Parts: sequence; structure tokens; C-alpha cells
Amino acid sequence: MDLPDSTGQERIREVAEVRELRAFLRSVGDTLRLHILRHLAHAGEMNVTDLAHALRASQPLLSWHLGVLKRSQLVSVRREGREAWYSVNMPVVRGYRERLDAWLGVGDSASKERPYD
Repeated sequence: MDLPDSTGQERIREVAEVRELRAFLRSVGDTLRLHILRHLAHAGEMNVTDLAHALRASQPLLSWHLGVLKRSQLVSVRREGREAWYSVNMPVVRGYRERLDAWLGVGDSASKERPYD
């Protein structure tokens, strides 16, 4: 029996990684979603009403964008009665950043050399 081709397996892993990074980048590739993430990161946790007021956007629009972020696991939801409280899922965000850095071939030592990171 032949052993699996290691380059073929590497190619499969590479394709899967590219697809996952693409999905992440599409999730954060919207201006309003970036603003949502920024507000949540600074506030720690917000409900849709507070986000709508802060971002001057409608609640249905925010709910739709929060759904996109939730499906990509970039935000976490905590329910309190009928109210949903959203926060940034920082471990997932950090994980995607590390994966993107690895994909680009930059690491901690490379980022220390660059003042713009």
C-alpha cells in the first residue's frame, strides 16, 4: 500500500487554510462590521440598541451584520432575558491574526522590526 503523498496533503491543508482566511477577511471586509468590532472591543460588551445609537445605524441592519460576525465566531453573545449582549471573541480574532501572519510569512520578530504593526 502506498503512503499518501505529503505534498498532496500539504496542498489540501493550504487550500483549506486559504478558504478559512478568505471567509475571515470577508467577515471583516465590511466597513460597518469593522466599526461594530471596534466599538465592542472598546466597550467590552454592548446590546444592539446601544450599538445602533453609537453607530447611527438601524437595529435590523446591525442585527444582520452581527449575525455575520457571530457565524464567523468573531463575536460572542450573552443573553439576559430578551436582551442579547455582544462582545468581541478576542481569542478567535487573535487566532486569525496569527494565522494570517503565518500565511504572509511574518512573525513576532518581523513585526517588532516594523513600527507600523
